[in-house]
Amino acid sequence: MKKKLLVLSFDALGGADFEYMKEKPAFKAFFEQASICTNVSSIYPSVTYACHTSIVTGRLPNHHGVISNTLLQPKRVNAPDWHWQRKYIKGSTIYDEAIASGMTVGAFLWPVTAKSKIQYVLPEIFPNRKWDNQVMTSLRNGSPRFILDLFKRYGHLLDGIKQPHLDDFVTESVCHTLKTKSPDLMLVHFTDLDTARHDHGVRSKEAYHAIDRLEARFTHIINTLKEVDLLDQTTVVILGDHFQLDYETKIPLNHLLSQAGWLAFENSKVTNWQALAKSNGGSAYLYTKNDAVDRDDLRRYLDTLKTVSENGIARILTGHEAAQRGADERCAFMLEAKNGYVFTDFLGGGEKGKRADHGYHPTEKADYATFYAMAGPGVQSGVRVDQMSLIDIAPTWAQLLGLTLEPVDGVVVKEMLTGL
Repeated sequence: MKKKLLVLSFDALGGADFEYMKEKPAFKAFFEQASICTNVSSIYPSVTYACHTSIVTGRLPNHHGVISNTLLQPKRVNAPDWHWQRKYIKGSTIYDEAIASGMTVGAFLWPVTAKSKIQYVLPEIFPNRKWDNQVMTSLRNGSPRFILDLFKRYGHLLDGIKQPHLDDFVTESVCHTLKTKSPDLMLVHFTDLDTARHDHGVRSKEAYHAIDRLEARFTHIINTLKEVDLLDQTTVVILGDHFQLDYETKIPLNHLLSQAGWLAFENSKVTNWQALAKSNGGSAYLYTKNDAVDRDDLRRYLDTLKTVSENGIARILTGHEAAQRGADERCAFMLEAKNGYVFTDFLGGGEKGKRADHGYHPTEKADYATFYAMAGPGVQSGVRVDQMSLIDIAPTWAQLLGLTLEPVDGVVVKEMLTGL
């Protein structure tokens, strides 16, 4: 019997959420059959687009090329473009190999899938120019007829990209696609929980309400698999990409750099720069404009900033040290924030405040692990894995589906699979 794989990414799901989730009826029934790890290390920086690319490639960010959510664009610091398109990924992905083997693939708001070869793709992308709009942006970057049909059927559920409406739209789109297309591999990205945690805090009542909504969506999807008689041949995955941590203080790095003469800006736009910060929330890249910039002088300035506790800098890495952790070796330096702090590169004020964030090093903060569980054909039931990494997921899927995915930085989690 041909195996199918359905992946449900619950953005910002943590290992710590397992204790709450296992008491919810639908999740409890799933976990009783599943192989589970509540101690999954994310990647560095632990941001959504880098994470989801590591999930489908089995590689670290400096190897797959998606080293941050957004692009380094000195002229668009306050509104940069994101790594939306497949072209930003170096090498192959699990969905590329699936398609090459004759499988059909569906992807719903899965990061970095715009303009990919996925047959049924509703990409995560939004209009970033005044002359553009959401529908046209989606159609240009995804599967046009497929997307138009989904908008016609379920567009009434949407309120822009606000949650929980967006995930409700995704859920109905997924269920409709299961009924009408039955893809062999489906990649689904839900952001309701991530939004709730950013806005209200990691362990806020709003975050737990979001988990409740995710259980309702999960139930709908599982019931749809039963309805179309696909559950017995479908391996189902629930995973997180990163967790979050609460913070109190946001450090405006580019403002600090401007005060020291490393950059200049006017009307919230950079007019000249020698050094520029690129925030990942709990960490930040520091780039220099060219090789003529004195990096030793920049390091002395950063060391001075670090001596002031209120600047929230826990650690300063060189570009080489960042690369050793899987981050972008092209940066001059990389800063790690202390607990209770995050960095911003926003210029000119007016940035909305939040309550929690991510982007920190995946193993240097306590209670920061994410989560992985899967159940179905080819999966051992009742296995508990002590520790794994996001980069182990794609090799494990490749083994499950009989695909070859190379090169990878991760390993197959053999304990979770049957027949090994």
